[in-house]
Amino acid sequence: MKVHPAAVLLLLLLSCFTIASYAHNVHLSTLNQSLIVTASATPGQVSKAGSDTITITWAYNPNLTVSDANYTTIEAKLCYAPVSQTGRDDRKTDDNLDLDKTCPFDITDGPYKRSNNTFIWTIPRDTPSATYFVRVYVINAKNHEIAYGQNTDASKATNLIQIDGVVSEQKDSAAWPVIGNSFGYRYAWLLMLILIL
Repeated sequence: MKVHPAAVLLLLLLSCFTIASYAHNVHLSTLNQSLIVTASATPGQVSKAGSDTITITWAYNPNLTVSDANYTTIEAKLCYAPVSQTGRDDRKTDDNLDLDKTCPFDITDGPYKRSNNTFIWTIPRDTPSATYFVRVYVINAKNHEIAYGQNTDASKATNLIQIDGVVSEQKDSAAWPVIGNSFGYRYAWLLMLILIL
């Protein structure tokens, strides 16, 4: 049985875009801000990557009427503050969490507990020099973010963490067409390039 090359190309492209469509499409603006988060850094303090630690605490805000019955796990992340995102597409904020590049660094994850959560995090040696904040996401049983909290205000201008780490160069993303940042889209372009060559 002979298969036409155009049919193979079409099938490959459809499968790639199907992969991309499985993104869970959660937006930060739709999440409840139901956690109170603190980080131990003090204003003006510069923490050294590879040696210094940050103590992070989080708890459910008892003043809220939102139920936490479907909260199953948490993910704590180190996030770039706006001052360290200017002119950097590799750190760009997007309300769609599938496309957001604000919080690329994992701090910890684990089961959700309503209160008394503390984690002492040693800043990894390869952390770029920048200004940061901490955000803790709450995840439900379907593995979707449903709530969060952060140690800064809505404009991400207070209680920030300054880290002296590695000098980071912006990643060159010009080779990828600006269509989307999910794996499926990039995979589709890669397959098209391979098939053309």
